[in-house]
Amino acid sequence: MTAFERIGPARMRAIAWAALIVGATGTLAGLLLAPRETLAACVASLLGLAGIPLGALALGLALAPVSGRARDQLWPWTLVASRAMPALLLMVLPGLLGAGVIYEWMHQYSNGFRALWLWWPSFVARGLLYVGLWWALARWLLPTTLRNPAGAGLGLIAVVVSVSLAAFDWAQSMSPHFASSIFGLLWLGRLMLSGIAACLLLCLFTGATRPGVLRGLLSAAALAWLYLHFMQYLIVWYGNLPEEVRWYEVRGRDWPLLTWLVAAQSLVFVATWWPLSARRLPLAVLACSTLLLGLAEGAWLSLASLSGLHALWTMLGMVAAVAAGGGLMGVLMLPRRSA
Repeated sequence: MTAFERIGPARMRAIAWAALIVGATGTLAGLLLAPRETLAACVASLLGLAGIPLGALALGLALAPVSGRARDQLWPWTLVASRAMPALLLMVLPGLLGAGVIYEWMHQYSNGFRALWLWWPSFVARGLLYVGLWWALARWLLPTTLRNPAGAGLGLIAVVVSVSLAAFDWAQSMSPHFASSIFGLLWLGRLMLSGIAACLLLCLFTGATRPGVLRGLLSAAALAWLYLHFMQYLIVWYGNLPEEVRWYEVRGRDWPLLTWLVAAQSLVFVATWWPLSARRLPLAVLACSTLLLGLAEGAWLSLASLSGLHALWTMLGMVAAVAAGGGLMGVLMLPRRSA
């Protein structure tokens, strides 16, 4: 009997519904009492949780044209995890509708194309377009990719481009003077890492047959994530540009705990070298750690760019937003009744 069968889908759905109701109530209360902190926490939770459906979508599109045990074990679970994609539509709305509260550039004068791009209706339309595209790819393209590898390739290109634009809009623009051409790839690397961890957990939870193969995929994704972060840091260090350097200084000085939590992802990569990490329980612990560290990185990429946030309200807002978003994703992914 698998862990999923022991706990039961009905109980898991009840837990997900409870998290959704409590989290949504807390988020609404936070929007009334501390709107700036709560809106910032909503964006941070979106960046951290989006890896479950969006990373699973990217993983499924990448696995479809290849063969092997990794695809056989994980691809079906990318379909399950991507069912949570509609949750992103509700999670993105607070940040889009309340953009004037948390994005500094909303109050700056611009002209030409920049003015059109930074126009609030344009910002909202782009955000809805990104989520709509991901939802359409997950709903109609992903299930067909095993017999349509060309479609999988085109879909993956669409995901990479749209994820990069979304990262620039939602996270990088919180520091309007900071510029990084690979910032979108940083978030894509985190999405892939979280998506692999989520699908790996689902696979382990229902009785994976070859966990060692899954361990290798998690290790490779963690190495790619490390490479992307190192490359951005190296470019900033070599260029020695004040705004880019300040972006790291603020995070190291004002948000040291978040910085260390993000850096702890490298320990997960090192832990995958341990032979025992190929077993189910240690591998599940590493996957859970990766998902939790993804939440820390979502906050690190966004919250650390904002000054004057009240620490307690921000933390409470983050807990409520994560509970609401995670609960909604659980409700969408879990079956409504036992098979």
